[in-house]
Amino acid sequence: MQKLNVFMGLLTVAVLAVFVLIMPKDPQASEFENRAMKTMPAFSFDSFISREFFTGLESYLLDNTSFRTHLLTFSGIVERSYGVVLPGGAMMVDFAAEDLGLGLVPLDYTLLAAYEDWALPGVSLVGAPVDLARPFSVDTHFNENAVLYLRFRENIELASRYAEVLNAYATALPPDVRVFSTLAPVKVEFMGPRYAAVNSSQLDAINFVNNQLNQRIITVDAHGQLYMHQNEYIFFRLDHHWTSLGAYYAYLAFAQAAGLAPITIDNYVEYYIDGFVGSLAVGTRNRTILEHPDTLHFHRIADGTTFSKDMFWVPADLSDACYRLFLGGDRALVQFTSSNANGRTLAVVKDSFANALVPWIAPHYENIIMFDPRQFTGSVVEYLQGFENIDLLFVNYMPATTMQELIEQIYNAR
Repeated sequence: MQKLNVFMGLLTVAVLAVFVLIMPKDPQASEFENRAMKTMPAFSFDSFISREFFTGLESYLLDNTSFRTHLLTFSGIVERSYGVVLPGGAMMVDFAAEDLGLGLVPLDYTLLAAYEDWALPGVSLVGAPVDLARPFSVDTHFNENAVLYLRFRENIELASRYAEVLNAYATALPPDVRVFSTLAPVKVEFMGPRYAAVNSSQLDAINFVNNQLNQRIITVDAHGQLYMHQNEYIFFRLDHHWTSLGAYYAYLAFAQAAGLAPITIDNYVEYYIDGFVGSLAVGTRNRTILEHPDTLHFHRIADGTTFSKDMFWVPADLSDACYRLFLGGDRALVQFTSSNANGRTLAVVKDSFANALVPWIAPHYENIIMFDPRQFTGSVVEYLQGFENIDLLFVNYMPATTMQELIEQIYNAR
């Protein structure tokens, strides 16, 4: 028996080695899961002793297995077919759309423009707006009556550190640079008292951070704008991000804080692509979810303003459309200009929530620079030297205030 155990153990290692080290990586994994896959961790004596190397290696091996997307899909089918109980005791259950609460497109929601005149190269097909009558599966994080959503639990210590990091930027920047902070709430904040009972108040958490910020940092009340429009399609059903419409309302809050006359949404042409399965759903590989995706809306300004970079990346195959449609996804540094030659510069230190927000703000500035501290290895303060009339905007979603690694990455990028 002992020899059999040794043999099976060696066989398992050999199979894993073939799937991870010999066979090619799954080229669809990154797009399939709407995130960057883990890379091989750097080895050092300290990481070996602390076991961080082994934790990183495990994540790398899991992310870079051949046929990963097929394996996840098969796993989801098995769970769906046989009622496999997930962690926490929740199960995948179908519900009608009226049971799913906020995040759905309201019945009276109408598109803002006709879609016959497509000026986007490579786009040949537009899907239909989401059908409110169709069901899709429920949350695996809460209970069998909940929609898919991202939980939020406040961490006072890390929230204080987040404020300290922003204050460090304010101290290091020249006094003529205006500094703004936008904390983007996530969907659960607007899902009613049932979910409030098991989640921290994001409004309270935002106010906690804002009260600790340097007086020169101007706070943007995105929460207030979203609250007023909470019954509209401001968050995706199957993804943790806000929609283009949700980002528009956050833009209105920024315009008010920055003293800008907003370019209202009726100055834009709206487009949509059906078939978006986002970050909250891809991991489940649940058939019902995959068959009832979200709709991606995006807006092109129609007042004659042009940009040196196309802010919307529409794939030739629309079935590949994902949140990376906005600015092509997260990159270490993105820099472009607009035809509004006013000498003003918008600098953004951001996470992915900024990708849908910046296209609304960009027409107000000549220079637009976006830094993603998760990848950017330089100094934001040094990079901005030589630019004039700078507005520096921090855009992060609320869970960022609970993530120590991300907070320190923001600090290191200053």
